[in-house]
Amino acid sequence: METINLVWLRRDLRLHDNQLFTTEILENKASVFFFIWDEDYLDHSEASVKRAQFLLESLKNLREELDKQNCKLRIFYGKSKEIIFNLLKLLNKENKLVRLIFSREAEVAYSTELDESLLKNVNELNCKVKLCTNNFLLTRESEMDSWREQYYAYQKAKRHKPAEKLIQLNSHLQFPKETSLEEIEKLLPGQKFNLFKGGEVEANRELNNFLQKRAYGYHWKLSRPWLAQMGATSHLSPHVYFGTISTRDISQRVRQAIKDTDNSKYKFSLKAFLDRIRWRDSFTQRLYFHPEIIWQNRHREFDAVYCKDELPREKQALLTAWQEGQTGFPLIDASMRHLLENGWMNFRMRSMCATFLTINCGISWHHGAEYFMKHLIDADYAINNWQWQMQAGITNPLSETFRIYNPITNLKERDERLEYTHYWVPELKSFYLQELLDLKWINKVNYPSPILDWSLTRKVNGKIISDLRKKTRERIVKEKGLEFQEALIAKKVVQKYYEGKQAQYEQLVLDYKMENDGNL
Repeated sequence: METINLVWLRRDLRLHDNQLFTTEILENKASVFFFIWDEDYLDHSEASVKRAQFLLESLKNLREELDKQNCKLRIFYGKSKEIIFNLLKLLNKENKLVRLIFSREAEVAYSTELDESLLKNVNELNCKVKLCTNNFLLTRESEMDSWREQYYAYQKAKRHKPAEKLIQLNSHLQFPKETSLEEIEKLLPGQKFNLFKGGEVEANRELNNFLQKRAYGYHWKLSRPWLAQMGATSHLSPHVYFGTISTRDISQRVRQAIKDTDNSKYKFSLKAFLDRIRWRDSFTQRLYFHPEIIWQNRHREFDAVYCKDELPREKQALLTAWQEGQTGFPLIDASMRHLLENGWMNFRMRSMCATFLTINCGISWHHGAEYFMKHLIDADYAINNWQWQMQAGITNPLSETFRIYNPITNLKERDERLEYTHYWVPELKSFYLQELLDLKWINKVNYPSPILDWSLTRKVNGKIISDLRKKTRERIVKEKGLEFQEALIAKKVVQKYYEGKQAQYEQLVLDYKMENDGNL
């Protein structure tokens, strides 16, 4: 029997460093390369028109690259499971031995469920399955103790090389009805300017530009919203999410840039960027074993205050003001309007907007996380929902403190020249920084007064969360026992000893950083 490869592409839309396109996987067999645009895609909580546009651009670029090798990227529209089973049945009728090849999913629950369903049922259709990985991912939880060592070994290993010649299945077979990317594009509402452009070619252009120009000062510019908007960050996050570039490719090229420079400040910036890449991959790994973090509080003590119940009228009004950038807090509103227009904001602004909604407004993180997933082009559940829990004060309860971002302090420190604020909140263009701090705009322009008392809500709601963290901490320490308590005390002693010795202290913080709650 002739063996045919069915290569199913999802969030791995690149030729280079993609296991799906290697000789080792394809074995020089005739292959069918396909992507399924789920008919319900825009109904999923992580989908939006901006993300769909980025996905379309990425698929068009991949189609062009496959065309160069005389291979076709087939596009199907409908239900993924139904289409895959129809393809398998069709090839079986033609007396073909089929190998279904695809990468594991970790980011979205419905894809993980589909993977499990396929693995259970493919044997009935005389099909073999080859599972690959898009980026580094351990699939056995028993290996997690050595995750860091295995991760760095993988990142330093040789990148996957695409097969020199891809072999397309040339056959008279009548495949299930195909569609075109242009037809799918017609289904989308009109799209305005998109901050990000999809595709492997664009991902490499962004990385090269970042390394050559924009990486200088990355470690401090990433917290400045105006500089981040103007390109101080890598702008690679949506590319990593949709797999138009691998984190290993990024890592190795950044490491090479570090080797090639004598500029210590540039090296420091690039090392900070590498930390963000590892940080991102560790979140994906956590989600793979703990998909419940998408909807479930990390610690049960917080179920009393954080749940996705329907909001009462006054809370819904606060949520709406936050979503529309009408809170009366200029930096919050600038960030939320930026999100609506461009589908993005820098990480510090995300954190600030999250603590404002959860702590100050007293609204469950579920509502904010869902809104971010719907609007951020680069959002994935692994980082988004965990970070929302973190900003809501749920995670790492072993620490006696947690951060509540002050939008007034951040305005003074992160946008002191008001470039970002004036750009996104033009109603306030005639006001200087001190005038904004003194609320001089009230009753003078068409811009709202603050919707709440930040200091009061921080004190009242912050106390509620702080008490829950203490309750959680006491439970964890009790469950872990005396040895664990001694470890916590030792950590505090070391931190106190190194006060004033910044370099040593920072290294110790990194060494002692808790990768998961309860593990020092």
